[in-house]
Amino acid sequence: MRSASLLGRDHHHLGHLATVAEGHAAITLSRGGASKTYSYTEPNEDVAFFALGDGGSLIAVADGHFGASGSEALLDFLSSSRAPEWTAPGPLGHDTRSWQAHSLQTLHACGRAILNRAAELGLPPAPSTLSIALIRPEEDQVAWVSAGDSHVFLVDEKGATDVGWQSLGRRKAYYLGYEAATPEGMEGTFLAGISPLKGLSAVVLATDGISEPGIGFPDPAESVQIAMTESRETPSETRPIKLAKNLSEAALAIQRTHKAGDNVACAVIDLRKA
Repeated sequence: MRSASLLGRDHHHLGHLATVAEGHAAITLSRGGASKTYSYTEPNEDVAFFALGDGGSLIAVADGHFGASGSEALLDFLSSSRAPEWTAPGPLGHDTRSWQAHSLQTLHACGRAILNRAAELGLPPAPSTLSIALIRPEEDQVAWVSAGDSHVFLVDEKGATDVGWQSLGRRKAYYLGYEAATPEGMEGTFLAGISPLKGLSAVVLATDGISEPGIGFPDPAESVQIAMTESRETPSETRPIKLAKNLSEAALAIQRTHKAGDNVACAVIDLRKA
């Protein structure tokens, strides 16, 4: 398994964009295009991650609150405890129902990882969002999980569709990392699903720096589709990073226009063949 991550604590310069890419995966991270206009604990609390194995590819983004330790703890847990199995050869054998149950177990464990990290550091917990997408070509599946208000876009020839929690349009979102959380209590606080991989052009994850009202895009899905179109003529080997950069740089630009910023993390898997 090959993997890479970008951590907010390493990227504190406004307007800068960090990038990593390999194969069909790419991640980007920025503190933002403008200063935050709300109170915050650390300048950049977002993270992005990918893992590539012989059986599948995993991408994830997380948006920490009240510190970066929570989002970092999530990625450490995913990298060590889920990614090796999820990206390994051989069928995982999940259907929609079993993936929902497995996602619940994973999210609860992620919340415990946040609490454990806070205890190790002697700091208050830093609850975090988490969006995950897992590509399994041999099973013709893309599986996703979304807790909190980060995004999961599935892109096909018709456009980009957000299947994450944000798509429900609810005012409140549940963040991982609360002491009182139990698996039973977390039922109904996240979205998870499986779709056929065939027909998809890309899977794009992003934190709410691209969508927060008065900060990001008024129509994030449309902006994802524009980034797809603008990267269409790019050579296939650099197309994933071009897609991620197009979306991220457009988000930084609109933040500058609004004179209000937020951290931006993006992770993509580009599935276009030609």
